[in-house]
Order: sequence, then C-alpha cells, then structure tokens
Amino acid sequence: MSKFAKRLLVAAILLLVLAAILHMGGWLQCAIFTIGAIASVFEISNAFEKRDRKPYMLPAYLYAAGYFVLYRLFGGEAVWLLGIFMVMLALMERIWNRTRTTEDAFFALVPLVYPLAFFTAVAMVAEYAGEYDKSRIALFSIFAMPLMGDTFAYTFGRLFGKRKLSPELSPNKTVAGGIGGVLGGAVGGVLVYALEGLYPAGVSLQALLVLGLFCGVFGQFGDLFASAIKRWAGIKDYSRIFSEHGGMLDRLDSVLFCAPIVYAVFKIMGV
Repeated sequence: MSKFAKRLLVAAILLLVLAAILHMGGWLQCAIFTIGAIASVFEISNAFEKRDRKPYMLPAYLYAAGYFVLYRLFGGEAVWLLGIFMVMLALMERIWNRTRTTEDAFFALVPLVYPLAFFTAVAMVAEYAGEYDKSRIALFSIFAMPLMGDTFAYTFGRLFGKRKLSPELSPNKTVAGGIGGVLGGAVGGVLVYALEGLYPAGVSLQALLVLGLFCGVFGQFGDLFASAIKRWAGIKDYSRIFSEHGGMLDRLDSVLFCAPIVYAVFKIMGV
C-alpha cells in the first residue's frame, strides 16, 4: 500500500469513528475527548523533553482526566475551580521540590493553557445547554469547518501555491493555500447545514457560512501555532498515534482553535 493510500485509509477510518462519536454523544463522547486531552498532554510533554525541559506535568494530566466529567456533571464553575487548583499545584510544587527550576514551573502552566483550555471549549460545545441537536451541529462545525479548510488549503497550495505564507514556521504553507483554507471553511459550513435534516437545530445557512469563514482563518492560526511548537522542539510530528497522520495535536491543531469561536457564536450571539 502506498503512503498516499495509507493516509486516505487512516483518514476515512478516523472520519467514520468521529462521526459515530459525535452522533452518540453522552459518556462515550466524554471518554473519547478525555483520552484525546490526556494524549495531547503526553505529546506536549514529549516536545518539552526534546528541549530538556522537565516541568511538573501531573496537574495537566489531572485536569485532562477530569475536565469533561466535571463539566458534564457540575458545569463550568467546577472546571474553572479545577483549573485554578491545578495552577496552584504546579506552582506549589516548585516550592517543595528544590530540583525544579522556576522556569520549569512556568512550563508546567503551558499545557493548562494549550491545549487544555481549548479542550474545555470543546466540552462546552458538546454539552451546549443540554440541547442535543444544536450541540451536534456545533460540534460538527468545530470539526468539519477547519478540516475542510485544511483539505482546501492543501489542494490550493499544491495547485497555485508559490508565495510562502509563514516559511519560518511551516515551509510548505502558501498564501494560495491560506486563501483555500478560508474558502474550505465556508464549504464546511455548507456541509454542516446539510446535516440540519438529521439535527434540526434551526441554524441558518448564512450563519454557518460566516462561521465557516472564521474557522477557516482561525484554524490556520491553530495549525501554525502547533507548527511553531514542533519547530521549537525539532520534531516533525507530535507522535505516531494516527500513523501517517501524526499525533493527536497534529490532527486537532486547527480544530482546537475553532472550538471557542464556535461556542462564542452559538452561545453569546444566540445562533
């Protein structure tokens, strides 16, 4: 099997599994996203080790293990308190562990912000006020819009790409690919709108198109930031969990940056 065919096969399997998880929701969804968060913390920890940074990672793992369960059972205030206590634990460990540097303590706070704050946004969308249909449409938006953006960015970049978008962070990304990514986000909005037949949430096509454009933009920022960490750590992929598709953060970098955008549009603007 060729490398390209292998990538397509892995992508198809991942999409089918993802669709099933998002449709079923509930505790299965909670468990899968919890595993994803834990895996992402592991990948960030490995990136730190490549630069000989050894921060205290237990608070990040504890938050990753508990954020979705707490949000599902008790709401956002419980998750906020969990985050504060984990920050306190990370800082206090610097006091009683004299082998740890203050710089290590700062690094211990990083995964609580990225990626875990963004995983929390995913949980907020998934448990959207107990409204099943609207939460499904919002969740599919989080994934479909940036992933379609990635697909269009790759295609436009291959066909028309000449001028580099951010060569110091991601040498293969082009301006043409960036434009394609924005358009792909809008196409993702159309695909999500097509799901209104299964999940009648009452979200307009216009709103999903605009949201798709935003996700097409912010998803690329997420991709570039994840690339910045990899360049800093000197690694190609965060891990090999998904074979040719890399690790958890390689697959979710653009998705995570779209999660708070989707939540803001659905919740604050009352879509």
